[in-house]
Parts: sequence; structure tokens; C-alpha cells
Amino acid sequence: MLQDGELPGFKLRSEWRLKRDHFERWVSGVATGKDPVELVIEITQGAQRKKKSKPHASERAREQGEEAQKGQSVTPLTTRVSQPELHRRFLKALGDKAKSHSEIERKPLEVNLSAPLPSRIRVYLFNVTRPPGGRPLGEHKVQLIIPGQKRGERANFDQSDGRIVLLAGYAAEEDVFVLWDAGLYADFAWSRNVQVKAATLIEASAGRVAEQGRRLRPTDGEAVTETLLACPPRRLCDALQRRVEITRRRMAQ
Repeated sequence: MLQDGELPGFKLRSEWRLKRDHFERWVSGVATGKDPVELVIEITQGAQRKKKSKPHASERAREQGEEAQKGQSVTPLTTRVSQPELHRRFLKALGDKAKSHSEIERKPLEVNLSAPLPSRIRVYLFNVTRPPGGRPLGEHKVQLIIPGQKRGERANFDQSDGRIVLLAGYAAEEDVFVLWDAGLYADFAWSRNVQVKAATLIEASAGRVAEQGRRLRPTDGEAVTETLLACPPRRLCDALQRRVEITRRRMAQ
């Protein structure tokens, strides 16, 4: 649970430690039905607000990338926005290419687009964070939990109605969207981690559509190399087109 960011702890010389007051707050929250991961974020952010002001997000990201390369510890990226706000920012980035869409309060978000973008998409959009006790240095993640999926259950994205399914993340501190290859994530466990490197987020925050290769072994096939994309909002339409092209090329091969 510590490794998955479900407990508010930290490592000290390879041993996990928990602050008593943080753990007691976490236990009280879980007892009232709150999500463990959300509680960790809430507790961590509360502790961070007591510290001195931090540098600008882009500068902090650059420092994190440098520290990761040196093998040093990095500050957790824990900024999250609500699901409706995630959808609002996604639609704003699409601009006039979004002809119509489903209710922004509901997940997944379904959008009808104008050419040359795919005409009908279904978007599963998550916050990209680096909670305490999460991924290795220089790596951030989303956690796959979809509507109706319960702890311990496996799930699949809704592939019905001929819509193209997108697995996307949004890094609020960088103002960057990430697009994974949704077709490579089938029958996934509750709260499965899907990663992206800090260096990829930094490259995208500089205005590029960044690419990153990841070696995966899907549950129903041989190992494959996934190509994920990251981009700033103004390049989202370009990244969407490239995402579809890369996925179609993989399927054809």
C-alpha cells in the first residue's frame, strides 16, 4: 500500500516510515469511507502548505528531472484537479474541433470531433501525479480505476459504439496532457499504475509533442513497445492525430 501511494509514508534508508499523526488521520478518513489514495494526497498537501513557498512549477519540474538523473530524491507531484475540471481543460484544449460532448461530470468523456481528428472518441482521463512512496525517481503515474470498478476487481475500457478509446492523463503542475495506447491495457487490476517519465513531461512543457517508448507485456500477448505521447494543451489536436496513427500502425503490424 505504501508503494502504491495508498498510505502516507516515506522511505528512510530503504525502510518505510509513517508519521503517527498522518497515520491516525488516514485511519479516521478510511473509517468514514474516503478513498485511501485521495486521503494520502490530502494529508501530503496539508503538510506541504505549512512549508515555505515553492518555486514555479516549470522550474520545479526541471529541478526534479535533474535530481532524478543524479539519483537524488524528488519532491512529490501531488497536485490534482477534479474530474469535471479535467474534462473542461481537455475540451478547452480541443477548441472548436469539439463539436459536441457528453456531460463533463461523467467519466468517461465522449466527444464528437471535426476532421481531420477522429470523429468519435471516448476519453478516460486521470490526474498524473507522483504520490509519496510511488514510482522510482523521475517517474510519474496515473492509477487506473474506472466507474463501477471495485477494489480487487479487474476491468476493461468501454470499446462499444465504434468510438476510439483514449487513455489520457493530465499533469496539472506542468499543464501537460499524456496519451497512452489504450489498446494495450485490457483486463487491468484495480488501481493499476501506468507511468510516464518526468523528462517526457518536461519536454512537452517546452511546447513539443514528446514521445516515449515503454516495454510492456500485455496479459493476452507477447511483449510490445508502447509509444506514449505528451503535449501542452495547444498541441493536443496534433497529439491526438499522432496517437491514432501510431495505434493503427501497431495494430496493422
